[in-house]
Amino acid sequence: MTTTAPAIDRFRLPVPSPTTPVVPAHLAAPDHAHFTSNFRDPVWSLAPLVANPGEGLRSVTWRQFPAALRDEIRLVAWTLINGELRPSFVKQRGVKMRTRLSPALVHETIDHWKHFALWLADRDVRSLGACDQQVLHDYGLHLRDTSPSRSAAVRQFTALVRLWAFDGLSGRPAGFARPPWDEFGVDDYLPAASALGGENAREPLAEETMGPLLVWAVRMVEDLSGDILAARRESGRLRAIARSHRSTPQGKAALHAFFEPLLADTLPLPSNSENGAVRLARDYVLALTGASAKQLDAMNKTHALTATVALRPGPCPLQAPVTGLIAARPWREHLDYTETITLMRHLGTAAFIVCAYLTGMRPQEVLALRSGCCPDPGERPDGAPARHLIRVADPEGNDASEEPGSDEAAGTDTHLITGTHFKSAVDEDGNHVAAGLERTVPWVAIPPVVRAIRVLEQIAPAGALLFDRNVHDFACQRSGTGALKPHSMRVRVEDFIAWCNAEAARHGLPHQTIPPDPAGKVGLARFRRTLAWHIARRPGGLVALAIQYGHLRTALDTETSGRYGTRARGGIHSVIDIETALGVAETAADLREHFAAGGGVSGPAARRALLQAARTPRFEGRRITARFARTFLGRDGTVLYDNPHALLLCLYRSDTALCAREGARETPSLDRCVPGCGNTVRTDRHADQLRARADRLHQQAHHTPEPVAERLRTNAARLRSWADEHDRTRLTEPEAPPR
Repeated sequence: MTTTAPAIDRFRLPVPSPTTPVVPAHLAAPDHAHFTSNFRDPVWSLAPLVANPGEGLRSVTWRQFPAALRDEIRLVAWTLINGELRPSFVKQRGVKMRTRLSPALVHETIDHWKHFALWLADRDVRSLGACDQQVLHDYGLHLRDTSPSRSAAVRQFTALVRLWAFDGLSGRPAGFARPPWDEFGVDDYLPAASALGGENAREPLAEETMGPLLVWAVRMVEDLSGDILAARRESGRLRAIARSHRSTPQGKAALHAFFEPLLADTLPLPSNSENGAVRLARDYVLALTGASAKQLDAMNKTHALTATVALRPGPCPLQAPVTGLIAARPWREHLDYTETITLMRHLGTAAFIVCAYLTGMRPQEVLALRSGCCPDPGERPDGAPARHLIRVADPEGNDASEEPGSDEAAGTDTHLITGTHFKSAVDEDGNHVAAGLERTVPWVAIPPVVRAIRVLEQIAPAGALLFDRNVHDFACQRSGTGALKPHSMRVRVEDFIAWCNAEAARHGLPHQTIPPDPAGKVGLARFRRTLAWHIARRPGGLVALAIQYGHLRTALDTETSGRYGTRARGGIHSVIDIETALGVAETAADLREHFAAGGGVSGPAARRALLQAARTPRFEGRRITARFARTFLGRDGTVLYDNPHALLLCLYRSDTALCAREGARETPSLDRCVPGCGNTVRTDRHADQLRARADRLHQQAHHTPEPVAERLRTNAARLRSWADEHDRTRLTEPEAPPR
């Protein structure tokens, strides 16, 4: 009789020994491999799993778990970290179920298990094997009634499905039952639908907040960075001198010569602030005099310098140039030795804001950028410069085609940023890649972003992370690797806003104060949504004080950009599509309400616009996906766009659109609106705005020399003629077409 050996199940793992590593060597990231814990340790470090430089390091503390369930859950957790789900199991449950999880999701899953275990302990359930479907049904109802949102509940339900799956793959299964929501569906366990989720729910920053914030960030990078970097070099030179001096008679004499006039004339002494207390600026004094610390201590004891400086604190001016301007005036009389660290911190934050907002990268993608990520076009390995045409819309609605031979008409080299993406970064087997993957298509960098990266490259060493935590912790050097973490950067953004507001007050610029955002703190992830909002809805809005959005939208559409640094149609373009669809629905609703209230509508496309506005759906309370948004916006001739910059609505049809003369486009170029287009629609509100703008131009002409004044008056007359034409041809409710 022949016996066939049982097939080896490669997905089932053996029982680990007490000294088995929690994270095996082949899964450990090189930078954090030394944090490896053993199975028996009371605290497991998950740091070896983390390869993303912008991700925080997490741990699991087992004493927080109920003692009766601790060992069983510990074994399943080890299996979760070391094993992987069967492909058939993953395929049956869709793309959201990965065979191996990211470090953050591993920690979140085990944390959900902890809350489940505490719930079981309160009901005296002492084993995972005692959790039958009735127990899990009761827990599902508990989650339905206590979860803050449907998405939060889904994450907890998914964690328990993983608990069941990985318990079955462990070397000693506890017999945890299959959750009923995995077998019969999760709908009955979900709380009521709430607000939109994901990037739909994230509020864009208000124009009144984002406008001055971007102005200050760009100003910091472009106008003030040279002074700040020079001050940093000078401060570093002084610190090095201060720490290298020995006691000499010459140093002692220079020290007395420095202090005696200040003490005799009761002048302020060089000071700094330490833990809220005023202190003598020791390093600054030592560097200027060449004295030793021992000699300064002796003079302090003799002349009570510590007590005197508390009464008469003074500056520590640096011999560094001040070339930056704010409101056409030097922004400082001199830079101070004691403010260098603060200014460097704010400079790094400003560069982050510019990069995050004007590329549409996710925060961790910005934090993972490295020096050299944005070479000049001539330095690209492929040697092929990319070119795109930039058109700038005239503020008064003129056709803004470039003059022949201009730089814009000739095209311009495009800077591209190579970097790493982490969301949906998976290998060929569907496993999450903790270190991320390099983008196959780079991001497009407009000039302000390029300048921000060049500033960061003067701070970070060649090849290093642009936001390396050891480089940007200017006050002290801490242990650890990787980039600044998102929480730290969020704090820095709020500190930067406070500094900008103080500077606005110092320079008498109240209109450049950054007001609080109505939806709360600025954060980091809101930059991406805000970029999409402004590109989709305000191509000439308030934020254009700092950046011409027409430039950026053109960069988005270049062939080289690959849809703006995406591998397909996702990335920032998907967010722009969603935001555009929401804006289109709001525009249609506004037009319906305006017309129903007795308002007038005019223009070649007025009748079509009224019909389409009546048919356009509302999206309140509905989650809008990128696919739905693309389908919605792809209805040629039936999508109504608002163009507040040109003071009109556009019922876009590609075959009649004058902004699409160079080729068919899916959507209008709102920054290149051409007068006389057959897609134009205007309301009474637009007519009022045309006259108001004409009045401003006419008033400006009184204070402007010829021939510019004549051009302003001509533009004003044209705007009034459009308003008058609206009044003559407007349709009102009795003339409405049948619905």
